[in-house]
Amino acid sequence: MEIEMEDIRVDARDIEMAQRILDTLGVRLDGDETSTFARQLEYVKAQTFDISYAKLKALMFIPLDETADPGADTITYYQWDEVGAAKIVANMADNLPLVDANAKSFTSKVISAGAAYQWSIQDIRRSLRVGNALNQRKAAAARKSVDRRIDEIGASGAPEVGTTGLVNNANVPIVALPNAGAWSLLTAAQLLENLNFLAQSIVTLTLEVEEPNTMILPTAEYGLIASLPYSATTGETVLATFLRVSPYIKAVEQWGKLNTAGAGGVPRIVCYDRDPRVLTYNIPVIYEELPPQAENLAFKVPVHARIGVVEMHYPLACAYADVA
Repeated sequence: MEIEMEDIRVDARDIEMAQRILDTLGVRLDGDETSTFARQLEYVKAQTFDISYAKLKALMFIPLDETADPGADTITYYQWDEVGAAKIVANMADNLPLVDANAKSFTSKVISAGAAYQWSIQDIRRSLRVGNALNQRKAAAARKSVDRRIDEIGASGAPEVGTTGLVNNANVPIVALPNAGAWSLLTAAQLLENLNFLAQSIVTLTLEVEEPNTMILPTAEYGLIASLPYSATTGETVLATFLRVSPYIKAVEQWGKLNTAGAGGVPRIVCYDRDPRVLTYNIPVIYEELPPQAENLAFKVPVHARIGVVEMHYPLACAYADVA
């Protein structure tokens, strides 16, 4: 996205903030220079938030929940279950069975991820002297570093604090596929059987309570089914055939995070119901920039996120399959 400097609005608060920063650094500018500096800061911030990184896919695959308080250190949710059942009773019976609803609580951690970028006094002076904007690449790099961390935690959790993600939750069943071995050695019919078997396993295991709608494959396995013809007559691929005949799966995606996610570092397939009822990714603060801080001959801009875990509310609505 192109952002023209004329489109950036600078109010008195922006100019006051810029002057405060420069005063702290001992840099003395006139009113026009200070206003220009404030406009450059605003330009950098706009550029940072407008840049997107398509290859970071955790937030594509996991419904986002930003409702938790940014100050929370833990997040708790409750899962209710019904107990008891009605039975046949006699007229005017006094032994009616009791039914009830019980709740279990699940608590997860919230952690902070942070980075920073900075400009030196000389960077500022040089930028103002030649009339160039401050280099927004530093801000973009800081934003991307936070985004990468969010993506990593969404995929595999944060091992340093004992959390898991979408691809390695211990409560999700690992399904043995009917046709084992490297997929490059399997026929188109065997590949289709594997895909259908994995999707059906969730429906069978949960007695039709859960139905998956999404399957994510490692890069090589996705590329194989997306290019290998299933029908020699029509040229329809295994992937296209699977999406046509499956009563459950509506989307098949690829994710490099799965290339070594299985036991022993083998590729892993994830099949699940992509619905916030089933799983959510708690991120109370997805990204924020704090006020610039003077430090020696530069000022530093801290950036910060508050990241929770991937809550798997119904792990049996998901299934893994490792490709040995």
